[in-house]
Amino acid sequence: MNYLEMLDVHHRVQHFFQTHITFSGGTLSFKQGEYFEHVNRDFHRIPITESQWMAGDIKFATNVFISGSAIDALAWLSVHHQRYRQLDNLCFISIGAVPFKSHAEIIQKYKQKKLHFIFSNDPLGTICDLKFASYIRNKSLKISYNDHKFEVIFENKFYVFEQLSLNTLEKASGYNFLFRTHKAKNASTFYEQLRNRHPT
Repeated sequence: MNYLEMLDVHHRVQHFFQTHITFSGGTLSFKQGEYFEHVNRDFHRIPITESQWMAGDIKFATNVFISGSAIDALAWLSVHHQRYRQLDNLCFISIGAVPFKSHAEIIQKYKQKKLHFIFSNDPLGTICDLKFASYIRNKSLKISYNDHKFEVIFENKFYVFEQLSLNTLEKASGYNFLFRTHKAKNASTFYEQLRNRHPT
């Protein structure tokens, strides 16, 4: 039994991702440029690279999902696959642990796609939401954390937030990025949520 079966990943989800995963023993590997994301029941290593991993054809996809890890993309679809009768209009892109401006370039070529962010449900994931959104829209953004508050300079205007999210910045600034963010329930990531549902 491979690791995805141990996690009870639905067969149609496994089929969608199968050509984008390498199986070696109990370890899954996702190729991201010259680097790999490695996952098994005991560890998870995410690369920092300006390359990306992709599953699905972005040219024909109507919905594009951006994540910080490939296993999180797979876990998100495993949790939500019932929403979609067809999976061939979906595309998933993992940019790794840190977003770079170069990651946004491939997204900027396809302006009519519905973009979804599935970064982690913690302050680091929220910062990824904001930074990657600003890269795609070519907006200036700086974030710092002082005295238990987030200080944000967005398009040369200063904001302070006790709780930071893409939505709170949109409401405060009046600018709508037109991206949807998804966060795991009772977990930091969708991979953790999947593991919690199916302990191995």
